[in-house]
Amino acid sequence: MAGNLARGNDLKIGQSVTLKIITIAGILFLLLPLIILILFSFNESRTVSLWTGFSLKWYHTAFSDSGLWMAVRNSVLIAIVSTFVTTILGTMGAILLAKYNFRGKELFQNLLYVPVILPEIILGVSLLALFMLIGFPLGLLSVICAHIAFSFPFVTMIILAKVINLPPSLEEASLDLGADRWQTFVKVILPNISPGVISGALFAFTMSIDDFVVTFFTAGVGASTLPLKIYSLIKFGLTPSINAISTILIIFTVLALTTANFLQKSEKVNKKVKLAIGGFFILSLGFVILAPFFTKSQEKLNIYNYSDYLSEDLIKEFEQETGIDVSVDFYNDNEELLSKLKMGVTGYDLIVPSGYMVKIMINEGLLAPINFDSIPNRSFISPEFMKMPYDPTDQYHVPYAYGYSGITYNSDFIKDSIDSWAALWDPRYKGKITMIDEMNETFFVAYKMLGYDFEKDTSKLNEARDLLIRQKPLLKKYESNNVEALMLSGDVWIAHTWNGQLSRLSGMDPKFKTVIPREGVLFWVDNMCIPASSTNKRNAERFLNFLLQPGNTARNIKVINYAMPNDSARNLLEPSIRNNKIIFPDIDRSELKVLEDKGSFNRKIDRAWTEVKVN
Repeated sequence: MAGNLARGNDLKIGQSVTLKIITIAGILFLLLPLIILILFSFNESRTVSLWTGFSLKWYHTAFSDSGLWMAVRNSVLIAIVSTFVTTILGTMGAILLAKYNFRGKELFQNLLYVPVILPEIILGVSLLALFMLIGFPLGLLSVICAHIAFSFPFVTMIILAKVINLPPSLEEASLDLGADRWQTFVKVILPNISPGVISGALFAFTMSIDDFVVTFFTAGVGASTLPLKIYSLIKFGLTPSINAISTILIIFTVLALTTANFLQKSEKVNKKVKLAIGGFFILSLGFVILAPFFTKSQEKLNIYNYSDYLSEDLIKEFEQETGIDVSVDFYNDNEELLSKLKMGVTGYDLIVPSGYMVKIMINEGLLAPINFDSIPNRSFISPEFMKMPYDPTDQYHVPYAYGYSGITYNSDFIKDSIDSWAALWDPRYKGKITMIDEMNETFFVAYKMLGYDFEKDTSKLNEARDLLIRQKPLLKKYESNNVEALMLSGDVWIAHTWNGQLSRLSGMDPKFKTVIPREGVLFWVDNMCIPASSTNKRNAERFLNFLLQPGNTARNIKVINYAMPNDSARNLLEPSIRNNKIIFPDIDRSELKVLEDKGSFNRKIDRAWTEVKVN
């Protein structure tokens, strides 16, 4: 009768053609982003938003990117374990709240809402503080515990809604018929609340697999997940390899759900076939999760770096030569690196801070002196990069890569010859200009426009702030990472950006021109350093010596697309790279001006930057 009532009712709900059209349109709207993602996984271009032709190369890139697959493996492992534990605890908690009275029950139930209402960032910071306080090491286990903590209240409340509606008479009847408590739970209660349990488990899995904020604070060595990996990739620009691996995950998920639905509904499939199919999925998933654990060696080296900023082939070669197992985790900027180390995150043996950050870390006692007797290949470092202002004693760093920020413009739209930062203030390009979204880079440009050096002077800082505020109506946006896509699409005609992006753009199309403004540019030098908390210092020094071998440095330059202070390595490069004036500009390196730490004056710069952003 209920079925007949649902199919034919006086309100005719569900029978309207308009409602059906709206429903179908809504579903298509929700699926459209996934359809676009899958389509662009076959894009020939390296950008994720501009179609240039069909290609399978990004699937090859995704399958050969061990760091990406390790991040996927971590995400799946964390999600499965945390979901399993959370579902058990959530079921127990729901039954406890629904069927038993105890002292503090109301308080316990109210406390469940706190993690639900609390912003994730507060939960992440508090969990990190707890782990640091009790000395709990950060890694996969800490992330799993954190995910259980923030998923448990949601799962409990989802299952609780089902348990509350369960008639008490069912349990009473089972007990009266001679079943014990466990049999009653397994045979009566669990089957009736299973929709809630499954819903809670799916919710917990979804929350875990895509969580970024809590994972960001609680992850340690070897615990980089897919969201953390993608976040780090933004530094050098996302490529369709992310689309490719996402497509693979979507296909696997759809196949798993379709198979599960088929097995549930089909009466013709015998139990052995069902077990075989289920076992295949479990074994496949288990292989992805557990395979890396069978390749670990005794010797370790844990690197904390930007994503795509070190050749994976070199890492594999080093592992084969030395037997040392190398693990790489990722961060997005210097400030993130500093905050992690200051909060007590340990376990890393090599980090890659910029010059000004090296000085800050030395002053904070976060770096260990390097034993250069173990690094004879240090002799290949160009002399201009020795005794840098941020480490004049050369004890704490090995120069890794260097670059600068300049201007790129689209000559199809901009016909004038550009040689000055002033082009970024030209009203003819209103709405087609971007500036790097980083306070030191942007204030350096403003200082140069005013004819000043970037120094600690409050009156000059205020002038630069006012100049940037006057420029804001001309900007499309402040943007550091998505410049390539904006330039390729024609949404931006002229951009302030780093030379790695300048080089990639000019290589894609000769219409993109590169300018080193006559007023001067801000150079940066990234360095490899050993944290004071490193437990594998000797392995770190062996790796540094390996990287500084000129042949290896040359191979690394070709991968990261940035210059390295090793002239012997540059001479080994093919002419197209060795003579690339964007990567290796014709500038006297002895006169390089690099960003220095400005100490307490940074607070004033930060305040001025905030005023620029809000005005």
